[in-house]
Amino acid sequence: MSLEQWRRNGWLISNDTTEAEIAQLIAVVDRELSDAATQGISVDGKFMHAYDAGLILCMIPLRARGYRVTKGSGHHKRAIESLPLTIGLDLRNVSDQIEIASRKRGQAMYDHVDVVEEKDADVLIQTAKNLRATVLEFLRQNYPQLLLTLH
Repeated sequence: MSLEQWRRNGWLISNDTTEAEIAQLIAVVDRELSDAATQGISVDGKFMHAYDAGLILCMIPLRARGYRVTKGSGHHKRAIESLPLTIGLDLRNVSDQIEIASRKRGQAMYDHVDVVEEKDADVLIQTAKNLRATVLEFLRQNYPQLLLTLH
C-alpha cells in the first residue's frame, strides 16, 4: 500500500512541513536519547525515552514527504508502520522492533513496573541511534532543504 492510499483511507492527512519543524523534531529526538542515557533512571524510563525517540524518528520522514498521521486510536502504530513506506522496505525490521517496543511501553506506562529488562532498553536505544542516522541521511539525500538549520 502507498502513502497516498493511506491518505485516501483517512489514516494520513496532507500537510506540508518546514525546516523549523524538522529541526524541532530532531531536537526532541536528541533530548529523548539524552534522557534515556541519564544515570540513575529506571530501566522502564530508559526504555520509554528510547521508544519516544524511535516514534518521532518514524514520523520525521512522513512529515518530510508532506503527510501527518491523523490523531486518534492507533496513530502511534500508523506512524511506526509508515517507516518502510517513507524510507524503504529494508526498514521493516526496525518498524517491527519499534512496534513491539510500543506494546511494552504501554504496559510499563499504564500497567506495572519492571516490564523491560536492561538489555531491552539498551537495544532500543541503539536502534533509535541507528535510525536517527538513517533518517538524517534520508533527509540529506531527498529533502536537503529541510536540514539547512542543522548544518
